[in-house]
Amino acid sequence: MAGRSWRESGSARPAALLARRSSWLLLAVVVAVALALGSAHRGPETEAARIANLDGIIKCPVCANVSIAQSDAQQAVNLRAKVAALVHGGRSDAEVEAYVVARFGTAELLRPSNAVLWILPVAGGAVAAAALGVVLVRRRASGRGLVAEPGDESLVSAALADRARVAPGHLGATGGP
Repeated sequence: MAGRSWRESGSARPAALLARRSSWLLLAVVVAVALALGSAHRGPETEAARIANLDGIIKCPVCANVSIAQSDAQQAVNLRAKVAALVHGGRSDAEVEAYVVARFGTAELLRPSNAVLWILPVAGGAVAAAALGVVLVRRRASGRGLVAEPGDESLVSAALADRARVAPGHLGATGGP
């Protein structure tokens, strides 16, 4: 069999390779859809839930990276009351956030407002996955020309027989199977 191509040997290698790649593609599509569905969610619907959500994303003006929901500082208490009044007055979440930004600046929101900050991790993951794919394809392509030497099979057989003689059914001294 050594030296013969898959065409000469009658092997179904291309079909198996296509099936394997198709299964990986299907897995990638399923994961992408699951992530998209899992991340798309509607905001809180009740006023109390909206107020709690806003209190959790608005930073306390006098505290270091603490939301107004977590702070007992007087300015945080006053801002919580203002947020509640705005929500009860019919303002949307975006309008309440705009009020806070206009009064205190963009640093008062505890979530990134710039889309780049949301896209960078996804883009970085995609680049890393593509690089890993290129490395694996190149590694596989470079190994296609390797052929076992005539003495290799006898060396492997001798090593396996020696291992079985030393400890049959147990792990060898190196900890391997």
